[in-house]
Amino acid sequence: MTSVDAVLDPAGRAVIPPTVLTGVLDVGRREGSSVIPWFSGTGLEPGLLQAPGVLVSLHQVRTVLRRALPALDRGPLGIEIGERDALLSFGLLGVAMRASGTLGDALALAEELHQTAGSLLDMELEDLGEHTAIRFRERWPDPDLVAFLCEEALTSTLVMIRSMLGEQSWVPSRVALTYPPPVHAAHYRRTFRCPVGFRSATNSLVLPSALLRRRLATAHEPTRRAALEACRTMSAQGEPPSDLVASIEMMMAGHLRRPLSMRDVAERLHVTERTLHRRLSESGVRFRDIANRVRERRATLLLARSSVPISAVAAEVGFSDAREFRRAYLRWTGRTPSRARQDGGAAAGPVRTAG
Repeated sequence: MTSVDAVLDPAGRAVIPPTVLTGVLDVGRREGSSVIPWFSGTGLEPGLLQAPGVLVSLHQVRTVLRRALPALDRGPLGIEIGERDALLSFGLLGVAMRASGTLGDALALAEELHQTAGSLLDMELEDLGEHTAIRFRERWPDPDLVAFLCEEALTSTLVMIRSMLGEQSWVPSRVALTYPPPVHAAHYRRTFRCPVGFRSATNSLVLPSALLRRRLATAHEPTRRAALEACRTMSAQGEPPSDLVASIEMMMAGHLRRPLSMRDVAERLHVTERTLHRRLSESGVRFRDIANRVRERRATLLLARSSVPISAVAAEVGFSDAREFRRAYLRWTGRTPSRARQDGGAAAGPVRTAG
């Protein structure tokens, strides 16, 4: 049994979209692997990773990957995941990139906002004169994961560039990697179709600087602005929750009709209820407040849909009595469900009480 203390760091913050984890999970399921043990004690539930707004921490990602990769010991897994459709890897950032004026504009957006797409490596552009290097830096040193992380990052970037240029045959000038050649090194050359160097000083994909001036056929400024605004909103949402709090929110959101108790959550985290209470106290929050916040968010979203009766909203967030839901919603937001519906479901503010 894995303790929550072993994988959820009090200082860990849930800031990363689980893009890479969902790719690994898809491969595991497709191959019939037992994926549940990969997530044991992390506070993450495989079935909820693709829910809107889910974020995970570096600690959680690292824990799952260190369990999943040995179970999927099958060659260039990172390349396979990176070769997915570009928008699966880049999401809204990919939309903004494709709608940019030039390839250089698009890569500048990626440099600024790559973390909003779930990137597990940091990215930066370096001007080398006639060439430009897209460099990838590890956020944590881990020899067991570096090849996988670089495979995914460089391959998804290659796929995105080809998508933006509309040229599936485009190849970089060269690729450099800091680690020794893996046993499947030949696959790298088939994927990148350019010189690939190992034991290099940096992890990078190099392309001609002149290519950055290439106009994109998919350029569309209104689309770029809208997608860019959404990305920047995601990256400026204030202090992110701890990975423990984010994990509890994810669990609660997945079981709203029959809300989980603190004991239920503690069992899923493989700790005692007393330990969970202590860890939440260290984070400065109470379990009841987290549960109410999740219920309020979902209720407010449903109230914005005039076709959903208030009694159905109440049931959806775990209330058998609509009057009890009305009192709770008034306590949480300072307004009744009917008033929230008249306001179009716009949030009035955070949950105000723990009741």
